[in-house]
Amino acid sequence: MDLHSQLQTTWTSIITTYRPGVIEIVADILVQLVGFIIPAAIYMLIDVAFPKFSQRHKIQSPRRQPTRQQILHCIKISLFNHTISMAMHGAMLYTAGGFDHSLMNFGPDIPSLTTFIGDFFFALLAREISFYYVHRALHHPRIYAYIHKMHHKYITPVAFAAEYAHPIEHILANVLPITLPLYLKGAHGLSIMAFVTFELWEAAADHSGYDFLKLPPAELHDLHHEKFRVNYGTIGLMDWIHGTDTYGWDRKEGKVDKAK
Repeated sequence: MDLHSQLQTTWTSIITTYRPGVIEIVADILVQLVGFIIPAAIYMLIDVAFPKFSQRHKIQSPRRQPTRQQILHCIKISLFNHTISMAMHGAMLYTAGGFDHSLMNFGPDIPSLTTFIGDFFFALLAREISFYYVHRALHHPRIYAYIHKMHHKYITPVAFAAEYAHPIEHILANVLPITLPLYLKGAHGLSIMAFVTFELWEAAADHSGYDFLKLPPAELHDLHHEKFRVNYGTIGLMDWIHGTDTYGWDRKEGKVDKAK
């Protein structure tokens, strides 16, 4: 039996054993744990368990690192935001008809590899585009101080800072750009969950402050936290298109944004 057949057998067993809404909410909890909370905790423990390794691979200097109290505060707010999003998800499921129904497409057939890859790259592009414009809007002087300034409290980010944000920003910038495109496309729930897991892990990696994985987005976003007005996207595509991939782009164009 090949891998696809094995996965199909497992999925058939799950959907015939549990109610659709229960599958969806449990999957959401597992995605949050596996995709973000556990990886972010591992990144944070590197500094404690392997201090020499940590110092060698920190993108910014040790003197700019947040204090223990700041890190604990960051973790508390980040977990609060995750709790909010999961509670909203549960409330939407309950309102839509209880746990006998699901909001996602949990059809009996799992997506083929071709479909899964197509969904992944569609979602990656859709997320890059939507997040870029939401993020740019949050940097507008009339909005920044009320919402996005909170996220920029950590000039030197740590993994949990990926979700350290005002609740409104968390929904508009962290949740919807990742989940909504595939949902509107009608993609299978497994494709959605897999993509969300990947994006949550990438968010933790991008904010980790480490360079050892050699992920370009990590250095790009670290520079954004350091300099504010550069690298608004996630993978660099939209910044390249709009010319916001170089620090000082706004001064060159005479468009200095007073908001940080």
